[in-house]
Amino acid sequence: MTEPSVMRPLVFKAWMESRMRFLLSAGTITTICAVVVLFNAQMQANPGQVPHGFRAATYNEHIYHFIYSGTAKGLFAMLVLFNGLGGLLRERQRGTVTFTLALPVSRTQLILSQIVVGWGEIVTMAALPLLIIPALSAVVHQSYPVAVSLHFALLWTAGGLMIFSLAFLSSVLFAGDYTGLTIAFLTLFGIPLVARLPALEPYQVNFLMTMGEFGTMHWNMEHTMFLPSPMPWLRLAVFCGIALALVGTALTVSERQDF
Repeated sequence: MTEPSVMRPLVFKAWMESRMRFLLSAGTITTICAVVVLFNAQMQANPGQVPHGFRAATYNEHIYHFIYSGTAKGLFAMLVLFNGLGGLLRERQRGTVTFTLALPVSRTQLILSQIVVGWGEIVTMAALPLLIIPALSAVVHQSYPVAVSLHFALLWTAGGLMIFSLAFLSSVLFAGDYTGLTIAFLTLFGIPLVARLPALEPYQVNFLMTMGEFGTMHWNMEHTMFLPSPMPWLRLAVFCGIALALVGTALTVSERQDF
């Protein structure tokens, strides 16, 4: 049996186990993006009905505030945590680990299939605003730069892969969905607090701020477009490196677990 023929059923198994979480998450992101775009006029006309009474100067700023730096970005991070649940300990909780380990495949192949499917789902979720916002903007006679949407899609992808990998490692290390999820949640939102330490501030380790380009957005010369800074390629490479290290650790731990 060739390697691709081994992985295909494992990938399908991983997809079937995670598809409901993914579809709910993707549906939530899609709904938020659609509401922010389609009801932009009503939201801007009634700033008292939105958080902090925010009033956008332009449609472009409105999209950035509510999607790329605000509600949708925070929700994306939270949903990625739920999509990161995996590993064999969860199967032991459900009583299916004996059947899974009896399959004629290695543990590495089992875990790797979950990671491949999970990462694919995160990339898809991060790309949803890129697909939805420019398209729906035309419906309300507005426009949003595809280049800016692509910029944030890449930021969300790199940050999302790291968040997913953190949650995945937590669920590999700690039995029970709630235990692993809680530890991943505390770690995720503890990082911004640690990042504020004077010794770490120059390194900009708060990846949630990077995902939303917080503090780096600027107006164009005509003051009509709210634009991000140049793509922080080095930081994105670091995010992806951390994600690889986390899932690599998950693979190593899974190989040594005793069931």
